[in-house]
Amino acid sequence: PEKPKRRLLCPLWRKPIGEGTHLSLYIRVLPGAFDNLLEWPFARRVTFSLLDQSDPGLAKPQHVTETFHPDPNWKNFQKPGTWRGSLDESSLGFGYPKFISHQDIRKRNYVRDDAVFIRAAVELPRKILS
Repeated sequence: PEKPKRRLLCPLWRKPIGEGTHLSLYIRVLPGAFDNLLEWPFARRVTFSLLDQSDPGLAKPQHVTETFHPDPNWKNFQKPGTWRGSLDESSLGFGYPKFISHQDIRKRNYVRDDAVFIRAAVELPRKILS
């Protein structure tokens, strides 16, 4: 089955609330070819994780995780349309402007070899409309 298109945003080009002090993460639902077959509004649980890249043989990884359930009344979780064409702040979807502080990122191996790994998990759809 077709899945709704989603975009994970880590706004490095704009000035989020946590600018200069925090990593910010957002998810945004995008228009897709099969939107008419999916349930709307988007109401699936979303989980963001910043993965700890420590050697699991030396220490248990301590991933940073946040989970939310979208508010079905919020316009950014309604069926996407052409009004969603820009990346301005009003169309970001939902996220965490202060997901983790830069100070906390340095406390573990969240950055290794100049790379971070972020996982965005979205609950599977319950059904496809017929």
